[in-house]
Amino acid sequence: MPIYEYRCNECDEKFELLRSCSDNSDIVCPKCGQGDVTKMFSAFAGGISGSAPSNCGAPGGFS
Repeated sequence: MPIYEYRCNECDEKFELLRSCSDNSDIVCPKCGQGDVTKMFSAFAGGISGSAPSNCGAPGGFS
């Protein structure tokens, strides 16, 4: 199940929800309880199959 990020248009709270793609239930802000929320554009991490370079976590990326 993907994690979606939302921002409340009432109190500006940013929050995440783990939701299935077929879940059509209403989304409410966990801070103020309002339903006026906007789905935010989110980056996602993808895995690489096989072996990764040993310094993949080093600043500057892969070398």
